[in-house]
Amino acid sequence: MTDILTQHVNVSDQASNCRVGDETVILHAGNGTYFGLDSVGSQIWQLLQQGLTPAQSCARIAHDFEVPLAQVEQDARIFLDELMRHDIIRLS
Repeated sequence: MTDILTQHVNVSDQASNCRVGDETVILHAGNGTYFGLDSVGSQIWQLLQQGLTPAQSCARIAHDFEVPLAQVEQDARIFLDELMRHDIIRLS
């Protein structure tokens, strides 16, 4: 199985988002799924939209928040898997 962190991801055209302070709200228009992201999830979301891979996003988060990279990667895998299950993102 390929590690999701090494893949490029695309945001579904059915997903729209709105920034509210440090948080982001994502809505999938097709299936009605709603996500509220905290500041770290919001930053990962922004970095993915800028074209960074999940691995690059994790490295940036670990640096910016001064947390161990392994912890960021573990949390990011769970987060990205959840987004994929709800068709918010797709692997490219």
